[in-house]
Amino acid sequence: MISRRTLLKATALTSLAPTLSLTAKGASSDATSISRRPDPALFQNGDFVWPKNPADYVPYVARPEPQGPDQDALDEALWETERKEYLRSLSGQNKLDPLDEERGSLLKQMTFHEFLDRYQSDRQRGEAAETQLRKLSVGHVGVLELDAKHQPWVIEAVWKVGVRRIAYGHWIEQRKDDWVWLGRLSDRSAEDRDKISAEAAKYLGRPYKFFDFNLNDDSGFYCSKLVWLSIYRSLNKFAVDGNDDPRRLFWFSPKQLLFAKAVQHVFEPGPYRMSAPK
Repeated sequence: MISRRTLLKATALTSLAPTLSLTAKGASSDATSISRRPDPALFQNGDFVWPKNPADYVPYVARPEPQGPDQDALDEALWETERKEYLRSLSGQNKLDPLDEERGSLLKQMTFHEFLDRYQSDRQRGEAAETQLRKLSVGHVGVLELDAKHQPWVIEAVWKVGVRRIAYGHWIEQRKDDWVWLGRLSDRSAEDRDKISAEAAKYLGRPYKFFDFNLNDDSGFYCSKLVWLSIYRSLNKFAVDGNDDPRRLFWFSPKQLLFAKAVQHVFEPGPYRMSAPK
């Protein structure tokens, strides 16, 4: 039996063949400028980086180590464990507010693959489930920080590790097959963007926590929550996705951040949306 991972990888490679004219906005179009990753000369403090292997499905949680062949099953088992733990925590509360009640009711019935459709494909409430088409999406994001020597670092929330700072070169080494998208807030000064990375650095060492639906809660983080909160707190409660209420029904995904109107795409290594076969 062919696994979902193998099928998606083969299809993605085929669909990407005619689209390898990679682009960096503002860069020349000659062969030397073509890359699957942005030139670090483009980096500014407070920029965002989204890594993704274009020939692979997006895992449930970003890991610093390479993904193994059984990752699909491991991801599902982990998500199911965390889902049940979260529902138990709700049942132990005396009184739930309407948002928690709605979320709990939906999660009781939700399967792992329904979760993937919602989180990775950004399917909103009320939209039909994608039963014949699965979009491949970016599954991780980090904040760039430049040191005094203009050397880039990535601040990110990683499963089992928590919020960490890692040199960009080492970060890339852990993602040898990944392409990288680069973005930054539009219409903001360099001083404002400096504040984003400084805010993200305040949470170094905080634990990784995915089943957390208050984006302004700093007790634990997943990757895109760290970015949302860092922007929100450093820029006078500016919500990058236009939703001022940090309490959400479901997760804020890396894809939502990438396509937020407030985010400028500085470097795009290829088409972001790719589809698996029907």
